[in-house]
Amino acid sequence: MELILLFLWVMIINGGLGGQYILNWMGNQPEYVGNKAVGVSPGVMTWWRELSKLLWAAIAVVVEVIRGKEIKYLWPGSVALITIMICAFTGVIENIGFFYLPRYYSPHLFAPYVNIYLAFLPFFGKFMFNASIRKEHWIGVLLVVLGLAIPHAPRIFGGNPDPNTFLDSTAIIWIIIINLCLGSQQILNNKTVQTAFSGVGPNALVLWREIWKMLFITSALIIFPLVGSFLRANIPDQVPVNKFETRVLAKLDEPKKEFILTHYVKTETSYQLKKELPAVVEKKIEKIFISVEYHRFFALFEGSIFPNNWWPILFVIAAGLTGYIYSFGFFKLSKFSAHLWVPYTNVWLALLPFIMLLFGKDVTTYQIIGAIVVTAGLVVGVSDYKRNKIEAIKNTHE
Repeated sequence: MELILLFLWVMIINGGLGGQYILNWMGNQPEYVGNKAVGVSPGVMTWWRELSKLLWAAIAVVVEVIRGKEIKYLWPGSVALITIMICAFTGVIENIGFFYLPRYYSPHLFAPYVNIYLAFLPFFGKFMFNASIRKEHWIGVLLVVLGLAIPHAPRIFGGNPDPNTFLDSTAIIWIIIINLCLGSQQILNNKTVQTAFSGVGPNALVLWREIWKMLFITSALIIFPLVGSFLRANIPDQVPVNKFETRVLAKLDEPKKEFILTHYVKTETSYQLKKELPAVVEKKIEKIFISVEYHRFFALFEGSIFPNNWWPILFVIAAGLTGYIYSFGFFKLSKFSAHLWVPYTNVWLALLPFIMLLFGKDVTTYQIIGAIVVTAGLVVGVSDYKRNKIEAIKNTHE
């Protein structure tokens, strides 16, 4: 029965995770949000997603209390709460990345790479829980590495692939950040369940996590725009010619383009801001640079939480529901060592390229093969469960 429940929850998590990636991507594509500019920053999308997850978790907790659960079982204890706070902090960073990447890249391009940390889970399991590392783990790791390399075969062998079929340096930086965040969360989820007071269920843990995530993302939406304004991040004194023309002028209508060119002087290598401009002019210049997302870091946190275009928010709220479902599942299964079950939650990766084909994306054969090989590698790593009984991690408060 334990294995049947484990299998069912793994399948539910697969659906939640796969749906999350697709909904995040759709909410960042103009054709799905009223054929308008998205106009919602990753930070604002994260705020609405976490609000949605918080509300779903709160509803679930209220239902539990109405059905007779004692209030004392909502408090996980200070040690568990510390791990939840850390998870919430890294979760906010990860979510901003998950809203940034779909804005510029199709999910089938980046999704396999944000899970590279899974290949190292057996080694973390060995270090933290003295779990054995078996030959299946090594085979799985080799398959994952091979699968990640296959989509780049045309470049490796000297071909000239479409630049839209591979990731640039900014995407790679976000992928590294997300891997670090996700990897730490898988480990800390185990620690949260292990150190939580007896009787505290997954819904209570999800609720606390979402409370802290809302606090972190709200603070970020207030603090970072103030820091960006103080540093004049969107009123640059000079900008290289190519960068200015492709990332600023190309995105402006004629009136705004004329206004900017009135106050920036072109030299041989750059556009330079004129000296001693009135404060009102500088403010208008700053708003224009913000609108084209010139400074990509601070652009992550710009914009009102009440945007002009509400279609992206609807996708984000739906993503919040799927996010609540798989977060509940992760806490439900975190009594088991992560390396024994987490790889199975990523079987959806093998299907993602085919789903994106239905959306009309240019998916190469190499990408399809790569996603399937990566998924196979993740599964092989835990394929010998019959010879290695899945045992729950001991709860310190039992």
